[in-house]
Amino acid sequence: MKVTLIGGNGFGKLHGESYKQLGIEFSVYDRNLEVLEYYRKNYGVKNVFDNIEDALHSDSDMVDIVLPHKMHREISIKAMELGKHVIMEKPIATTVEEATEIIEASVKNNVKFMVAEQYNFDPSLNKAIKLVNENKIGKVHTIIVRDQREYKKTGWRSKKDQMGGGALIDGGIHYIETILDIGGDYRKIDSYSYHGGSSLEGEDTTVALFHFVSGSHGMFFYSWAYRGFPRLPSYEIIGEEGSIYEDVQSRPQEEFKSMTGIRYVYGNPVLNGEKVEIHKEDVFNLEIKGFIDSIKSNTEVPYSHNKAIRNLKAILDIYRRGD
Repeated sequence: MKVTLIGGNGFGKLHGESYKQLGIEFSVYDRNLEVLEYYRKNYGVKNVFDNIEDALHSDSDMVDIVLPHKMHREISIKAMELGKHVIMEKPIATTVEEATEIIEASVKNNVKFMVAEQYNFDPSLNKAIKLVNENKIGKVHTIIVRDQREYKKTGWRSKKDQMGGGALIDGGIHYIETILDIGGDYRKIDSYSYHGGSSLEGEDTTVALFHFVSGSHGMFFYSWAYRGFPRLPSYEIIGEEGSIYEDVQSRPQEEFKSMTGIRYVYGNPVLNGEKVEIHKEDVFNLEIKGFIDSIKSNTEVPYSHNKAIRNLKAILDIYRRGD
């Protein structure tokens, strides 16, 4: 399997680390020559490209796209038309129409496609959902999902036209994944997105109330403009007979980019006051290996297109209601 990483800086380095850990040789495209030198020096990458057309027309079987959101449709479809399998960082696109075009192009060109959503693979979240499905806390009536921090973003992540929005469509989509994985389909969202004082051109703070088909309700808060933020559980699930929430003490203390060893998202679940032990696994390795295995075995990708579009639709619903 020959892989080309399209966009080696920022989050691309996390993907590069997975290829190294998984023992998969890869090439890299980036327009920044210093980034390419980083891969030569630290990863022994032999083939590097500073021209994206050269990278796409290389002999790779698969491309891994880590580029600004507005480029997702164009570059992914171009790669698919060249016969490449495509894994791509979230979000799938900035509009549902573009997302649909990408999926249709993968079918037309008979190639695999998957959005890289590492939160879907987190062992803590999946264990919490399993406990809910096993009726450990009775009927769920309230779900709380939140994340707050202060980001001083520059570059394309501060530009609304490059992002297709602001903080919510970028980092916030992971927490939309979380609340929808727990709550399921919703019938209505009441929400407001606004600017709280960050460097972003788009919104940096969102408050939303989900009304789920199941009858439960979800409170959602996401902000990149929270100075002096506290460490609080990222998820809380409250049922008629108990509760499950994230143990913040066992959550990683640093951002992904500075983590060593196994990279995971949430701390252990706490069921009715008792911490539940879980087997930690590297979420980036799980998503990338799972995608490559699906290519080799010609089976379904481990993260569905339906979830990727579901998350995007929820974000666009929030933006419409937050105008």
